[in-house]
Amino acid sequence: MTMHMMSEYRLGMFDGETTLGWLRPGWRGLKLYARKAKAAIAAGDIAQKAEMLHRADKLLTLMAGLLDTGAGTTLGPALMRVYEAIGVLLLRANLDNDVLALDDIEMALAKLDQDMLLAKNEAMAA
Repeated sequence: MTMHMMSEYRLGMFDGETTLGWLRPGWRGLKLYARKAKAAIAAGDIAQKAEMLHRADKLLTLMAGLLDTGAGTTLGPALMRVYEAIGVLLLRANLDNDVLALDDIEMALAKLDQDMLLAKNEAMAA
């Protein structure tokens, strides 16, 4: 798929340009899945843990596919690095029942959300 085709797909999917506002529901979903996986680990419910981590992985893959990582972009490549790190944390949580990895995911997503709100507020003030 060419960059032009990807851009057209993205535009069609969102009825226009994607904005930072489209990211927040995905981040909230990832945090929810991380919390539910953490609770499942604590309860010893391996099937529920696997289901929540699978859902998180699918959502993360979808979100990564929406990023514009073309030449001259900065946000897309930066978020791709964050999403790759989250993917590694999801794998660690799944393989090792690592609740600290899930805490790291929540902290990273909270920081992204906080940074986005700060940038939005700064843009509105300017």
